[in-house]
Order: sequence, then C-alpha cells, then structure tokens
Amino acid sequence: MKRLARVGLVFGVLSLGGVVACSEEPDVAKQHRVKGTNHLAKKEFKEATAEYALSLQADPKQEKVWEKKAFAHMELGETDKAAEAVLKILELKTVPAEKVETYVTLASMYMKGNDLDQAEKYFGEAFKLDPKNETALGWIAEIYAQRGGARSMAAPIVKDALEKALGYYDQVIALNPNSANTYLNKRVVMGRLMEYERQQKEMAESEAKENAKNAAVVAEATARAAEHQKKMDDFQAQFQVMTQKFSEAQKAQKAAQAANAQ
Repeated sequence: MKRLARVGLVFGVLSLGGVVACSEEPDVAKQHRVKGTNHLAKKEFKEATAEYALSLQADPKQEKVWEKKAFAHMELGETDKAAEAVLKILELKTVPAEKVETYVTLASMYMKGNDLDQAEKYFGEAFKLDPKNETALGWIAEIYAQRGGARSMAAPIVKDALEKALGYYDQVIALNPNSANTYLNKRVVMGRLMEYERQQKEMAESEAKENAKNAAVVAEATARAAEHQKKMDDFQAQFQVMTQKFSEAQKAQKAAQAANAQ
C-alpha cells in the first residue's frame, strides 16, 4: 500500500541514539542502560529488554530507554510489550503535539501487526487531540477500507465500512487537496462499492427472472436493479473525477518539490 511509506511505520519517530546521563543519575540505572545498549547494538534483543527493564526499574523517567525497550520488543515480535513501553513514554509527555506523535507511533505498531482494532483506538486518540492530523485520519480511512474489503478482490465487500472509509478520505482531502495518494485510495474504495452495486443489481435481476409470473415481485426487483445501476453510474462519474484529481495532485506535488529544490 502506497500510504505506508509516508507514515514512517514503525518507530520512525523513535531515536536509537545514546542517552546523556544526569550527574545525579543512579549508577544502577546507568549500568543496566549501557548493558542494554550494547546488547541492542549486537541485535541481542531479548537481553536488551531485560537490561532496559532493570535500568527503568531504578529510574523510570528515562524516555529514551523506554523507546529503545519498545524497539527491542518490536524486533522480537512482542507488540503488546512494546506498546506498554510506548504508553510509559506517553505518561512523560506534556506537550500535546508530542502526545499526538506518540499515539500515532503506538497505532502504527498495531497497524504493522494487523491489529486494526487497537490501531484504530490509538489513531482515534491522536485525532481527538488534533482533529487536523492528516496522518491519523488517513490511517483510520485505511482501516475501514481494509475492513470493507478494498485491499483484496477475494475479500467480502462490507458496504458500511467502505462508506466510512470514503468519509475519512474526504476529511483528509479537505485538509490537503494535493494528497495524491488519498485520491488514489478513495478511487480504490469506490471501485469496490461499484462492484457491490453490480452484485446487488444482478441479484435483483435474477429475482425478477425467477418470479416472472409474479408481476408485483418483478416490478419491485426491477426497480431495485435500476436503483443499483444508478448508483453504479454515480460512482463511475466520481471515479473519473478522482482520476483527474489524482493527476492534478501529482502535478502540484512535483511543482512543489521543484520549487523546494530551487
């Protein structure tokens, strides 16, 4: 999925650099932190988490150590333990923008692990703090797109989820009309909704044929088929608009990149 590259999934916001020790820092915290960092450098992630835990037990206010511990747990595939560490980081944050960034990081971890419920929960927390956060909105839209079957032709189509995805994509576009990937993603969702309407139309037409001797049933089924055809036509028109918007957004992005380069 193209949007993945834009988010910095996962821990793109977390630094793995060294930690500057305070002169009053307990020696035991420093000793275990250094041991943990040495294990981390050797990719001995299990040993690193153990040492970081001991360091944090002595001094729990080491934000960078919580970050490194979370990273090591993710490398071990221990998403829940990594999340516990990131939640500890969140407790240390006081600036709203930093809290938003931390929630996005936490949600991205669960997104990587394909836990859509937890991912939505924490992207939602970021959105509550910053209703104009394009990243959170875009990922919530992606979650509903996946739930609706937009990312696999073999997946069942869930209309309600797809319609929610469209709503969130529209919010992203309102914030950033030049978000080319959003137009592309919205177009994919529309394609699945068109397929849903096509399926419903065929079902209505089959019902009419099967009940050819019942005029009332035929009339009702035929009317439904016509309504589904109308929705297909509407989506097709919107699909073409999204194609045009996608092209325009790409040109705008290239122009902005060229201007920045100069």
